[in-house]
Amino acid sequence: MRFTPALCIAIATGLAHAGSVCVSPSATIPDNSATGIDIPIEIDAGENELIETVTVSLDIEHTWVGDLVVTLRSPSGTLITLLDRPGIPCTGFPGPFGCGGRDLDATFSDDASLLAEDICSYSAQPVIAGDVVPSQAMLTFAGEPASGAWTLTVSDRSAYDAGVLIEACIQLTTTITCTPDLTGDGVLDFFDVSAFLSAYSAQDPAADFTGDGQFDFFDVSAFLNAFTVGCP
Repeated sequence: MRFTPALCIAIATGLAHAGSVCVSPSATIPDNSATGIDIPIEIDAGENELIETVTVSLDIEHTWVGDLVVTLRSPSGTLITLLDRPGIPCTGFPGPFGCGGRDLDATFSDDASLLAEDICSYSAQPVIAGDVVPSQAMLTFAGEPASGAWTLTVSDRSAYDAGVLIEACIQLTTTITCTPDLTGDGVLDFFDVSAFLSAYSAQDPAADFTGDGQFDFFDVSAFLNAFTVGCP
């Protein structure tokens, strides 16, 4: 498992980071099992790092990709489907059991142009390759905390063909939020103090630094502590 920083640039609301975590379990995917296998992928990010974009790269050896369902769950519990039995439901080609091509070596990204579900060939190998669009948008994860245990689940929903998950990688870009920067100008100064006091007087949620729905001394203390610590 590894986390490799790829980008660190200053922006108005904090810092943007990008990196990837890969695991290589070479795990057998149980045949004809809706439960499948759960692959935990731990991402160690800062507590203020929120997700901007997510991409997932998968290397799967399988003799009939139309059997496969792949999902991804975030540390916050949000679940999306990346792949859902390509070729099913069938409208003619490729047949009643989905795409019978072999293997998958692809990167699931909202920015791709081809939907993974629509790719099928009996001659290409791997049958699903390159950049592909997931069944459900990765954008669903935007704004959630990046750090924690992600779970990739791969299952085989039909009998007679088996496979192995060789490698899985999650690539993230995140924004580090700066909570005391209430003016959003990237600088902590008197104007942020003034903005906090105004929000506090108006009982604006922006001043609820403890997140308990109350406006009291503890919010003032939390703001001053965050202001003193500063932002990355």
